[in-house]
Amino acid sequence: MKYRFYGDTLQLIKYELTVTQEHDGEEYVKTFSAVTDEEKKKLLEHYPDAVVTEIDNTGYEWLDGMTFTQEQLKNGELEQAVEMGQEAYEEMLNAPTQDEINAMLMLEIAELKAGGLNE
Repeated sequence: MKYRFYGDTLQLIKYELTVTQEHDGEEYVKTFSAVTDEEKKKLLEHYPDAVVTEIDNTGYEWLDGMTFTQEQLKNGELEQAVEMGQEAYEEMLNAPTQDEINAMLMLEIAELKAGGLNE
């Protein structure tokens, strides 16, 4: 999987363009990435001799456009998402937090106590 970030938004790279240039007798290789066909087209306007490689991100399309804060990245959440897969990761995101679980338990206890008083 190849990707880049635009701010906190993950963008899957669709193309890599490799440009070889010579300057003062030295050869330099630059690589550019493009996430859309339009972006690839604009790069080719500037570098018509670029070699274009299509990147296969099959299976990772679900990550395209997701946001990850710097803290999430530092904590390895992107790697965790990739390892878990879409279904398990989304399940984890939708799981109740410990505070939510505690609140639900407190509510159940209160309802049981209130129900016992009405008998």
